[in-house]
Amino acid sequence: MIRMCLVAGLLAASLVTSAPVGWADERALTDEQYEAVKRANILFVAVRSSTWMPRGHTLYDALATLRTKLAAAGFTVVPDESQPHELILKVEYREERGQQIRFDMFGTDITGELLLEHVTLGPLLQMTIRESSSEAAFGTPPYLDALQKFETNPYYYFLGDIVRARVASRLDITGGLILGLRRVVQKAPERGDQQEQLSMRPTDELYAPDARENAIRELGRLKDPRAVSILTALLEHADRRVRLRSAESLGLIRAPESRPVLERVAEHDQDPQVRKAAAGALAGIPPLRAVP
Repeated sequence: MIRMCLVAGLLAASLVTSAPVGWADERALTDEQYEAVKRANILFVAVRSSTWMPRGHTLYDALATLRTKLAAAGFTVVPDESQPHELILKVEYREERGQQIRFDMFGTDITGELLLEHVTLGPLLQMTIRESSSEAAFGTPPYLDALQKFETNPYYYFLGDIVRARVASRLDITGGLILGLRRVVQKAPERGDQQEQLSMRPTDELYAPDARENAIRELGRLKDPRAVSILTALLEHADRRVRLRSAESLGLIRAPESRPVLERVAEHDQDPQVRKAAAGALAGIPPLRAVP
């Protein structure tokens, strides 16, 4: 999502339609306010869900997923609002009927509106995430296609990291996204049999490769120079898709310090598409200035 620092309060900001998030707001805190916020570690999650599916029952347990994400980020998540807590995450999760795909089939549009509040200081962060099923998802039912897109949206997948970065480190949303990407890369398991106990793997792990790739794309779209370090490191990743997307994103950021690694990749990477992407990125990056 786009970084914003607001002088006072929360203001809605519309983003381009290609962004994975509809809009986001971040409240600017004074030093005194931040001292109160950074100690907050107990969180209550309130979710309101609705769906257009028959009988009004969604197949997706947003509350359980959000609790897992936040607990993994180090928060203590209380199950009842009557229990002591310092933070509240309010979420409205909506599944609405999307475009008609054929005469007897419709797509699904999923929207997640998330509001993080401190119990005494009020709103800290607000995001709206939207995803829709593809017009022609190969063999995947439209509803499941939309749900997978929502699950792998980098702002939803890395929500725990974004909230932790906001509360503990005063980082903005993009800073939290970078931290989340680093975490996923560092904990990635060694390559093995992809089918091994596939049904037993947690959803977070199953979606990690797609979420990682989406986060890399988004960092390129944002053109934030803070992402250069992680993206250049990912040019050495074992997965060719990671190297390819990282080269493309570095080409969008156009940071001169990425030239040396891109030059090496353009010359020596074993995959021709990665070499081509690195060469294309180099074409738009100015050379490093010589130190006098």
